[in-house]
Amino acid sequence: MVLLAGLIEAATRNIPTSYAYIAPYLDAHAEDVEVLLLGSSQMKDAIDAKALSLPALNLASGNQHHDTDFALLKQLLPLLPKVHTVVLEVSYSHFELPHNGPTFWKHAYPLHYYNVNAYQRTTYFKDELLFLANPPVMFERLKNHYITKEDPAGFNSVGFDTLNYAGKFQNLHYDPNKIAARDHFKINQQPNLSLYRNNVAYLKEMIAYLQKRNIRVVVFQAPMYKTYLSQRNPEILMRREQALEAILVPSHIERFNVEADTTQFHVTDYWNESHLNPDGAAKATALLNQFLEAFIREK
Repeated sequence: MVLLAGLIEAATRNIPTSYAYIAPYLDAHAEDVEVLLLGSSQMKDAIDAKALSLPALNLASGNQHHDTDFALLKQLLPLLPKVHTVVLEVSYSHFELPHNGPTFWKHAYPLHYYNVNAYQRTTYFKDELLFLANPPVMFERLKNHYITKEDPAGFNSVGFDTLNYAGKFQNLHYDPNKIAARDHFKINQQPNLSLYRNNVAYLKEMIAYLQKRNIRVVVFQAPMYKTYLSQRNPEILMRREQALEAILVPSHIERFNVEADTTQFHVTDYWNESHLNPDGAAKATALLNQFLEAFIREK
C-alpha cells in the first residue's frame, strides 16, 4: 500500500504544471527578476512573463486569492532583491469572494515547489503531497495526462502554457451565437458586504507592505468576453470601483484595466468567458509591457 501510494504521488508530480517550470526558473534567476505578477487563473492565462521586456515571474494560479498572494510575497521577496514592481489582480468580484484560507487544497503546490507555507500553521510532510491535496482532481489529471491526453500542455521556461486553446470557446468553434446561447458559466453574482470590507482592508495591507519596501504596485484587470461583462452584478461592480478609487488615488498606484476592452480582444482570443487563450495572452502581454515600460520610466 505504501509503495502504491508512492507510485501514485510520483506519477502526480510528473504531470506538467506551471509550478514545475517556475520553480527551476526561480532558483536560477531569482537575482534577476524585476517584476512579479500575482493573481488567479485570469492573470495566469493572460500574461506570459517570458514576453515582457523586463525579467518577470507570473506566480498566478487557478482560484488563488490575495491571502495566498500575500504569503508568496512575504516568503519569496527576500529571495528576489531586484523586484521593483508587483502586479496584483483585482478582478470584477475579487473583493466579494472568500480568501483561500488555511485549508485551500492548492497550498500543497507552493509548499512543494517554492517552499512557501500558505497554510497559516506549522506544516508536516503530508502537506506537500500533491495527490493527497485533492484526490478527485488528481485522478482526473492523471487520466488526462497518461490515458486520454485530451489537453496537452506546452509550458515555456517561465510556466506559461503556450498550448492552452482546448477550452469552451474552441469547442464551440468560436461561434458568437453559440457562445451567447450558453446559459451557465462561472461568474459570482452574489454580493457580500462583509467579505468586501475584509478583502479591501486586506489589499490595503498588502499595498502598504509593498510600499514600505519601495516596490511599485500595479492593479491589473484582465479582459473578459462581452457575455461575461453583461452578467456582472452592478452592486459588486460599483463597490469594486469605489474601493479602487479610494485605494489608488492617495497611494499613487497605477491601474492597468483592459477588463471591458472589446475593441482589441475578439472571440478568438478567449478560452472561455473569463479567460484568454494564448492568442489573447499575446495581446494582453504586449499591452501590459507597454504600460509597465511607461510606468517605470515615469518613476
